[in-house]
Amino acid sequence: MKKIVIFIWLSIFIQCQTQNIKNTIIDSRFEVFDRNLDKSRVDKIDGLIHIIYTGGKTGYSEVGYDTNRYFMYVKNFYASKGIENKGWAFNQGAPIGLWYYFDEDGKLIKEENTDEGYAFTPENIIKYCEQNGINLSKGYHERDGYQTSVYKNELDGKKVWLISYLISLNKQEKEVKLTLDGQTGKVIKREEFPYDSY
Repeated sequence: MKKIVIFIWLSIFIQCQTQNIKNTIIDSRFEVFDRNLDKSRVDKIDGLIHIIYTGGKTGYSEVGYDTNRYFMYVKNFYASKGIENKGWAFNQGAPIGLWYYFDEDGKLIKEENTDEGYAFTPENIIKYCEQNGINLSKGYHERDGYQTSVYKNELDGKKVWLISYLISLNKQEKEVKLTLDGQTGKVIKREEFPYDSY
């Protein structure tokens, strides 16, 4: 019983950690992109938080990374600057948790639980990577260089996780692609490919 209570407390703690970047709350409230951009991309660094604002004719976005987290928040806005969708995602990969979708009039039209069908949770993925020496990226990284990615997919009607990462063997780098069962975390498939960084 004591182990169950500790596990529940740890799960709640981890979930709170993943859902909060410096008081950023992702919920069903309507939002407006409140910046005037003088170029298509503006980076703002506030302590451990790296926020990227982008904009163009089709719309705007705000993405926030915390140096100590594996997850980023994402907010996409219509060209009118009203919110289109928002939620959390792995820094390099799949959406996680609840995502909220709005129409152009600002009405909430859908809430999607992106973890539905995944008993093997994002927190389980982090633990799996730690236990197997797979380097997951925390915070923001420039797009140069290889970063481990984590995505969701379906295989033969089953929910699966896809993890891609690099290993070095005999001074040669290889890309490893793992497919994990979305219910149990069991490895369904492991593939290796030569990797050339040039």
